[in-house]
Amino acid sequence: MPVSATRSPEDVLAAIESSDRFVIQQLFRPIANEYRISVPASGSSDEGEPLLFVKQKKMKIKEDIRFRLDPERDEHLFMIKSKSVFEFAGRHDVLAADGSSIGLLEKSFGKSLLRSHWRVSGPGDAGPLCEAQEKSLTVAIVRRAAGLVGDGLLALLQWLPFGFVLHRDGEEIGRYNRVLGQFRDRYVLELDPGAAGIDRRLLLAFAVALDALQDR
Repeated sequence: MPVSATRSPEDVLAAIESSDRFVIQQLFRPIANEYRISVPASGSSDEGEPLLFVKQKKMKIKEDIRFRLDPERDEHLFMIKSKSVFEFAGRHDVLAADGSSIGLLEKSFGKSLLRSHWRVSGPGDAGPLCEAQEKSLTVAIVRRAAGLVGDGLLALLQWLPFGFVLHRDGEEIGRYNRVLGQFRDRYVLELDPGAAGIDRRLLLAFAVALDALQDR
């Protein structure tokens, strides 16, 4: 049984809310994107004890990504759900297990023409809590240009690792980067004191969305 399955939802939420660094590890699965989320040791990018297991359900007319305590059970702690069928506007709700709103993830397509730009909002109409943009304009342009090639060696450049910088009211409050040298995709989310007060569930949903929904 996974270690986190022995923890109560309250214990996992407390561990998440008290942490400022997370490792998001993608797993190899033939028909669905899956991830493990853990809190690493100080200064490390290696996985710690798994806290959440994430599964993106395939062949859904609405995006459905669930954050669970146990990879073998359907019960979830929170989830990402598209605002509408075949969501083209890049707007995705983050919902608690009881269906209540935690916040909204939204890709700004106008600002994303050269490098991707996302907004993270809380519940209601309070406006964005933070925004995130691809860190490197050069890498963003190369990835897009490679995607237009279609095939060949140059097309492989579209899989260059990307990193994001999170901002709040013009202040950098965090970073989301791929760990280089790993066979499987592994990302580290690092949050600064400026991220205080933002629900960690919302930020973890955002971190997974940047991998699972980035090219949607």
